[in-house]
Amino acid sequence: METEFEVGVRKFGFFLLHVTLLLVITIFIANVFLHKSVLESFLFSLALSVGLTPQLLPAIISVNLSHGARKMAEKKVIVKRLAAIENFGNMNIICSDKTGTLTEGTVKLQSSLDIYGNENQEVALSAFLNASFETGFVNAIDQSIRENLNFNLSGFEKKTKYPMTFNEKDSVF
Repeated sequence: METEFEVGVRKFGFFLLHVTLLLVITIFIANVFLHKSVLESFLFSLALSVGLTPQLLPAIISVNLSHGARKMAEKKVIVKRLAAIENFGNMNIICSDKTGTLTEGTVKLQSSLDIYGNENQEVALSAFLNASFETGFVNAIDQSIRENLNFNLSGFEKKTKYPMTFNEKDSVF
């Protein structure tokens, strides 16, 4: 499954291909119209298309994504796939399991933080709604959220559920 970033790069590549073909055909026809030899016009158009083809586009993209990965590494983030950086940038809320499960054997909710590390009630509400409407299986994280947060659920309803498989989970980072 392609990420949004990969789809965007592919679409941009096809756009450049179409622009290059249009320019090559236009220049070829113009040269023939100006009574240049057909062979010379063809070779000129061919040379132009090679010059217009952005052969370094993948390298430019990789360098930019690597720069992003390096900046994330400074903040102790490990990136397995460079293309995941673009998807990571599109996220609004990230729920993480950094609890005392392994050290204490229990899950404790300490705070609900946004991406800037600030306490955020919207994040807490989102976690509480997810934990409250979860019907698939009981887990300690949802239980801790329900025990430690208290929001009024009136006005909220669960419309549908999109289950996430372990393969999908591992495909992002």
